Amino acid sequence: MMDDKKKDPNHPARRRSKGRKVLARGFYTPFGDLDQHLIRVFRGKESDSRGEERPVASLDPSREEERLFQEAMRDVVPLSARHRSRIPSPATAKRPPSFLALEELDVKTHLMDLVRGEVPFQVTHSDEYIDGAIRGLSPKVLKKLRDGDFSYQAHLDLHGLNRMQAYPLVVQFIKESFAQKRRCVLIVSGRGLNSVEKEPILKLSLVHWLTHAPLKRLVLAFASARSYDGGAGAFYILLRRNESRHPVHVPAP
Repeated sequence: MMDDKKKDPNHPARRRSKGRKVLARGFYTPFGDLDQHLIRVFRGKESDSRGEERPVASLDPSREEERLFQEAMRDVVPLSARHRSRIPSPATAKRPPSFLALEELDVKTHLMDLVRGEVPFQVTHSDEYIDGAIRGLSPKVLKKLRDGDFSYQAHLDLHGLNRMQAYPLVVQFIKESFAQKRRCVLIVSGRGLNSVEKEPILKLSLVHWLTHAPLKRLVLAFASARSYDGGAGAFYILLRRNESRHPVHVPAP
């Protein structure tokens, strides 16, 4: 009976023993689950062949940037060592010295005062001749005025008048001349030889009026006239250029 079981492979007992492994209890089996592991690996390969997505490992940003840079510089040819040179850094703008800034400020201030008519006069005199001009006026202009190169366009004679009588006439004459855009006028003051004290009172007063408000805003320079226009007893007066299209109002002294 026992021999029949061994010889017949289709015997029920033979099939039951073949379907399961009979292992001794407590026996070490390191490859017991090897068949199951191989089945899982095989199924994983089949899923990859069917196009199933698998997680992608994250990329290092620094390495990716390096790769992109190398790819962009692929066609760049480095310069030969003979033509290499360091590009100089741009020169920094140098600030002007402080004394130049102060000088520029003084010039601007002087120009503003010149426009407003607030520049003080520089007056020089020798014997009976007196010259005066706003500070900063070209010496060439004053020389031309002194030499009579400017033709006067109107004149006022103050002979026989005292200071109280002459002052309003002088102010009105200068204002009207400026309003009518005259550039050079002549005022005859006299030398003062016939005065009580034999002093040129009216002549010195005229110099004072021309260098103070309200007339100093209208006057550029004055100079003793040539002998044929009155000499030391008369003055050429150079007025400012009047470019206004409206009537000029000079403030009262």
